[in-house]
Amino acid sequence: MTTYHLTLSQYRTQKRQKSVILSVCFSRNQRRTIPTGIHLLESQWDKEKELVIRHPGAAALNIRLAKLVKSIQELEISAISAGERFTYEYLAKVLPHTKKKPVTDSRKENSFNSYFFKALKRQPRLQPQTVEDHYKTYKIFNAFAPGLLFKDFTYNTLADFDKFCIEKGLSDSTIWKHHKNLKKYLNLATKEGVYSYAPGKHPYDLFKPPKVQGHKTSLSASELDRLEKMELPAHLDKHRWMFLFLCYTGLRISDFMRLTPTLMEDDTLVIRPQKTEHSSSAEAHLPIKILFGGKPYAIWKRFDFEFPCHAKGFELRFNICLKQIAMLAGIGKKMSAHVGRHTFLTHIAAKTGNVFTVMSLGGIRKVDTAMVYVHLAEQDNRKVLSEIRW
Repeated sequence: MTTYHLTLSQYRTQKRQKSVILSVCFSRNQRRTIPTGIHLLESQWDKEKELVIRHPGAAALNIRLAKLVKSIQELEISAISAGERFTYEYLAKVLPHTKKKPVTDSRKENSFNSYFFKALKRQPRLQPQTVEDHYKTYKIFNAFAPGLLFKDFTYNTLADFDKFCIEKGLSDSTIWKHHKNLKKYLNLATKEGVYSYAPGKHPYDLFKPPKVQGHKTSLSASELDRLEKMELPAHLDKHRWMFLFLCYTGLRISDFMRLTPTLMEDDTLVIRPQKTEHSSSAEAHLPIKILFGGKPYAIWKRFDFEFPCHAKGFELRFNICLKQIAMLAGIGKKMSAHVGRHTFLTHIAAKTGNVFTVMSLGGIRKVDTAMVYVHLAEQDNRKVLSEIRW
């Protein structure tokens, strides 16, 4: 009696995925293996039930496998009806060995993963850090659902990917960032006409990842004063003053690294956004001879208006030095270049109480973003008042 079994191939390869094959067993010593063209991780295959599991396209793949088994069974029925024996030789005649057909260009184009990778490579305006961030999303999603087609990208895909990231031990903010990047490339595919979903069927119209509000670390006035007055080794001294410049201007590290005296217009430092038109950044006008009593201008002048920040890998070295400075200063906060921007905006909010001033000096386009710093300043005021003995 002929039996049919679906199994994963046992060939040893360097690839993590294995192909699913259909074994048609005529006897103990005679069997014919038929490739199905489906490749899975071992965790995506139920050996006992012979079914695809934990795969975003599991339902469609199981239907495809069932149809293949049914087609071979129909060949067996037709052989018996014609009075012939269904043997290995008979199957070899009606189903000769064929070479594996290469994947067509149309299938490649319909693969979300392939599109993601190509779209990432052809965006020259992205910052190196952004490219690295998007590539991390590509890698983890490709590990979760390699070769996923656009038509199989559904709400269930995102829900399963969310669980996959949680099982990997990723933080909520990292998972949210991966979802943000996936949505970006799905929308880009729609704009470029590669693939479009029916109205209301876009995966992110149905799946809403919970947004995590990040903690914005900032330094107090006393901590800034401590940084200014403390003694530091020569190799950390210049990093201390560059960080204080960020605290007194609120510049992003990307804007700081392209800072030149040509950006000064009538004693005002004008920072134009370097990102795309869809960014939340806006043009910022900084009167650096007035801000914080002219401290940022004095620091810039200290360096002859040329900060040593143009070498490759500067940001990484800068952040490492800031951690050393924080330890020597006894500041128990996680220090980075961006803490300078949070410090500036929080102090401006506390000193002016005006959200529009925060937006103007910080180069912020959205009111909601600026209001975060107003709320942070209010929290600091409550903390100060709670420590006073009335």
